[in-house]
Amino acid sequence: MGVCPKAKHNLSMINTVDRPYLSWLADGVKKAEGRVNSPKYRSMQVEDSVSFRDKKTGRYIYGKIKFKHEYKSFEEMLNSEGVSNMLPFLEDHELAEGVAVYNAFPGASRVRELGCVAIGITVTEFNLSESE
Repeated sequence: MGVCPKAKHNLSMINTVDRPYLSWLADGVKKAEGRVNSPKYRSMQVEDSVSFRDKKTGRYIYGKIKFKHEYKSFEEMLNSEGVSNMLPFLEDHELAEGVAVYNAFPGASRVRELGCVAIGITVTEFNLSESE
């Protein structure tokens, strides 16, 4: 059911029952997706098409990049964007917890060298049901 449209930028995302990041992005509860600012993310431009997919379930969201804000650290990103805007299961005053969440992601230590980026998405299409 529903194949994800081909986007200029195709990214994977781990989505869990406790942390349904794709649903939060589709619903606008999560205002931005944070990533280490590797060359892949540096090449992204506002208005580029982008998809985020959970390879395990086939769930996806697709849309356009609304904004892209670059930061030196997860702390700076969360302070500026708002903890709850990026991690809806936390409150804005829980900055240390938010930084810990980002530091736990694979490859997070590269943030010291590359910085990070908050990517805002206008979602135009999605499939949030199991496809298997």
